[in-house]
Amino acid sequence: MYEDVSRLDRLRSVREWLAWQLRRTDDTIAELERQDVAAARTARTLPPPTPGWKLTMRRAGGKPTPDSVHTSGCGMAGQNTRPLAREQALRAITEDGVPACPYCRPDTDLGVL
Repeated sequence: MYEDVSRLDRLRSVREWLAWQLRRTDDTIAELERQDVAAARTARTLPPPTPGWKLTMRRAGGKPTPDSVHTSGCGMAGQNTRPLAREQALRAITEDGVPACPYCRPDTDLGVL
């Protein structure tokens, strides 16, 4: 049966199959490019990452004073907090004498021990 098909017909069949494969490849490339554009757009619109540390404040005589340094996920920090960058948290613990939370241990994450 294979011998009944001319060489020209076989080559045309191969060409059709290759054209089909090329269309599929082009469609896949186009889809991946759309995904890259969408990912880049999402990356531009996402909020900046939250700092890894936060500082709890307490009111002493009407003036807020630093109470303790926590990791960003610590549940012991309470409501009155402000975010800290790594350098700020490190300075608060080492230079300013603000104690580290004994539960989340931000000093361990910061390498202060």
